[in-house]
Amino acid sequence: MKVHSNRMEHWNRQFTALLTVQLLVSTAHGMFVPLLPNFLEDVGHVRGDSLYIWSGVVFSANFIAMMLAMPFLGRIGDRYGRKPVMLWSGFGMAVITACMPLASEPWQLTLLRFLQGCFTGILPFTMVLVLIGASRKKVGVSAGTMQMMGESGSLIGPLIASSLLSFMPVQSAYPAMSVFIFMAAMCVLLFVNEGPRTTHIPTKVRDSLLTDWKRLWRMKPLPSLLISALCVNFAIIGTNPVLPYYVKQATHTLPFLNEQWLLGVTLSTTSLAVILFSPFLGMISDRVGPLLLLKVATSTALLLCLVQAITHFYPIILGCRFLLGLCVAGMMPNIQAQVRGLVQKGMEGQTFAMVNSWMFLGSLSGPLIGGIIVAQFGIQGWFVAAMLVFAISCGQAFGIGRFYSRNAHLQVTHSLFNPATESKP
Repeated sequence: MKVHSNRMEHWNRQFTALLTVQLLVSTAHGMFVPLLPNFLEDVGHVRGDSLYIWSGVVFSANFIAMMLAMPFLGRIGDRYGRKPVMLWSGFGMAVITACMPLASEPWQLTLLRFLQGCFTGILPFTMVLVLIGASRKKVGVSAGTMQMMGESGSLIGPLIASSLLSFMPVQSAYPAMSVFIFMAAMCVLLFVNEGPRTTHIPTKVRDSLLTDWKRLWRMKPLPSLLISALCVNFAIIGTNPVLPYYVKQATHTLPFLNEQWLLGVTLSTTSLAVILFSPFLGMISDRVGPLLLLKVATSTALLLCLVQAITHFYPIILGCRFLLGLCVAGMMPNIQAQVRGLVQKGMEGQTFAMVNSWMFLGSLSGPLIGGIIVAQFGIQGWFVAAMLVFAISCGQAFGIGRFYSRNAHLQVTHSLFNPATESKP
């Protein structure tokens, strides 16, 4: 009983530290959103259409680097430990961010953003440690709480950056981002303990990264989960650049709010729903299973996109954005919870690295393809496209259900590979 109590206390400390890391790094990332336009206009002297082009390039550089770096970081993490990769990523990202005030041209900031993306391991491995360390009965609520902290940082970050810009130039605000990342890295150094790690990796998977990825791709139903993760991020992230124009053409808006406030309220409504309901939906997921919740969330998101494609009435739009936040809280954590049940010993980092790479691909392609769709078919065309993408994700979820119904024994077999033991709290 005493041993169980000690393990519970250790996990609570570990989980608190990982939540803190998630909040600090997400806050730093959120701070970049209001800093970028000010840098391009005030420092880079970018004007007109070039402003939108460079904004897309600078943002995309980070996602491209993340997508390319994650497979290698996952492999390194499996062999040498996740904490060393988190420290290398955290301190490296803090240094690169601290160098951003030295940039005087847009291409220089793009290069720094690309380098920053190469040091991307701290947040993905924070989630890995939570998913493989949590009790099997608390995977959903743990992942949901992590998402809540990440979304909280995404809300707090822009507020902090906007406040700093009110009394200092943009070059002086960048070091504040570095401070948050540095504090996160110190939190990992002082309070995160990786614990026992599987060091034995079968000889046949030591050959190359490509061999590892082929092995993972054959691990059904992981490909369906990867496609679902890509679709979710494609639709969610791709909608963000469209929202300012969507809100602008809305009718019967709130008369006491100007256009900027309306946009802020619309964005915050989705984030607020994620923050409020992620832990609760995680608890439900632990009881009914993550696959059922994923089916409900993707089906609902599909219908919400259909409603947004045909309405201009702002109260309905606001309601859809809030309900979409509930769907977001029920999608990605449950995809990751299902991946956790498939993880093989010694390949935890590479498995979640693959998931993150597909997520980053969705985050990268969503805004780029979304811009083309809006230019050709208008805003309604984008929501129809997002509806179809969510339909693909929904189809993958139901396909996973059919796979398990035909192979019921695999749900038990896969759990044997899980590195988390039932003795953990």
